[in-house]
Amino acid sequence: MQEKILAKLQELRAEEDLAAMDFAAGRSEEMMKAYCNIDMLPEALLGTGVTLAGMLLDSGGAATSSQKAKSIKEGDVSITFQEDDCGAEEEKLLACFKVELDRWRRMDW
Repeated sequence: MQEKILAKLQELRAEEDLAAMDFAAGRSEEMMKAYCNIDMLPEALLGTGVTLAGMLLDSGGAATSSQKAKSIKEGDVSITFQEDDCGAEEEKLLACFKVELDRWRRMDW
C-alpha cells in the first residue's frame, strides 16, 4: 500500500521532496494499520492514505512538531515553550478519518 500511496502523492505533489513523500506514505500506512488493528490495508483506504500522507507533509510530520511559545518575558529575555503530548498531533489527524477507518477497525484484546 505504501508504494501506491507514494505513487499517488508523486502525481499530486510533483514539487515535494521524494524522501519526505516516502516517509509520509509509510507513516500514513503505519498509522492506519495501528488504528484499525489490521496487518493489511484494503484498497478502499487508498484515498484515505493519500490524504493522510498529504496532511502529514503539510504539518511537517508529527515527529517534527513545532513548539509554541507558552510565555515571553522582555526584560532579560526569557521564552518558555509549551510541551506537546507525544502523538497528540497524529491523533488529531486520525480523528479526521474516523468515519472511513472505523469501517475497517478490528477489536484488539
